[in-house]
Amino acid sequence: MPDKPLLPQGQELAAPPSFRWVAVSLAVAFLLTLLPWPDGWRWLVPDFTLMALLYWHIHAPRLAPLGAAFGFGLMTDAVRGVLMGQHAVAYTLTAFLAIYLRRRLENFSAPARAVQLAPLFLFKEMLVLALGWLFGGHAADWRFLLAGIVAALLWLPLAMLFDRLAGRPWSESAPSRAVK
Repeated sequence: MPDKPLLPQGQELAAPPSFRWVAVSLAVAFLLTLLPWPDGWRWLVPDFTLMALLYWHIHAPRLAPLGAAFGFGLMTDAVRGVLMGQHAVAYTLTAFLAIYLRRRLENFSAPARAVQLAPLFLFKEMLVLALGWLFGGHAADWRFLLAGIVAALLWLPLAMLFDRLAGRPWSESAPSRAVK
């Protein structure tokens, strides 16, 4: 007999998020990404839009499809005045990888999930830099890779905040799937 049921029960059973909550959280994250951060610190600012997109791609992929990642990427390109499609491709590929790894990520505790997502955040930053360098012709500022590390460090507080605001129970431990 297992100590813990295989399926979540009672408080552990999370209500699905509403589309409105997903849309509002993505819009707020997009606005945070586009704030006029000081130029000296710009390379340390994580991509809040990508962080929110990845959160929803892991927890509610039907409410934030790949098209949302592409659309937010195009809006980011248009607002920042960079090569059109640069962020769209980076967001879409990173979101695809998160959806592909979704089942694996669900088996990790929240802190371990942040470690597992760190390569995705770095991948996005490297892809944006490489596309800008290849097609934009300007020198790449590799300091922007630190934004991927900052995003990985901020993943846990962001996940806690989203879970709390969405009414999901917060648990730092990995879901128990073991059967005696």
